Amino acid sequence: MSESRRRGRPPRIDRDRIVAAARDMDPATLTMQAVAERLGVDRKALNYHVTDRDGLLQLVAHETLSSLLETVTPVDGTWQDMVRAIAHQTRASMIAVGAHFDYVRLPIGSGPAALAPNEHLLRSLVEAGFTDAQAGRALGLLAELMYASARNTVLAGRYGEHPQITELNRMLAEAPPGTLPSIRRLSAARIGLDPEQFDFDLDVVIAGLAQLLDR
Repeated sequence: MSESRRRGRPPRIDRDRIVAAARDMDPATLTMQAVAERLGVDRKALNYHVTDRDGLLQLVAHETLSSLLETVTPVDGTWQDMVRAIAHQTRASMIAVGAHFDYVRLPIGSGPAALAPNEHLLRSLVEAGFTDAQAGRALGLLAELMYASARNTVLAGRYGEHPQITELNRMLAEAPPGTLPSIRRLSAARIGLDPEQFDFDLDVVIAGLAQLLDR
């Protein structure tokens, strides 16, 4: 370290600078020390803002997802239209988190702007006649559905094929020929983890909510 650096004011960091530095680094090899070196600060300086490596990676994931969720927009139409639009946009935002998706946790996002899609969806459901409790539970169900679907897409992109499909194919190869015909047909057609699965899931949820509303 140069004499001028020792005598000068130490570099100032905040959470935003830490996240910005960590966002461009490979999460598989990221360390707190590497982030500190990129920022030109002592490793201990990071602990004023983040506790450890996992906490930092979760922060990067949620900050990235939050910025994406700010672009989610409601649509005009029925509550069913709103459910589909918000669900598809939110799922796409999760997938766009990319390498940091493993560190996304429910509830998703952070900050008021990230909550805007939830507000639009809840308001649409309540205005359609659902109670606050029903709307809240519907939102929880959709959040889990979006998370699971996005995770499946990320895993398939990461490995070239979803690990569950790889394992299923292995089991079928070991099974006696002619057995498990229904599962073999579904496996050959890639039904269950294909892109159309999310639309099917939404259709089922919406149909169930419509019956609940009719009651």
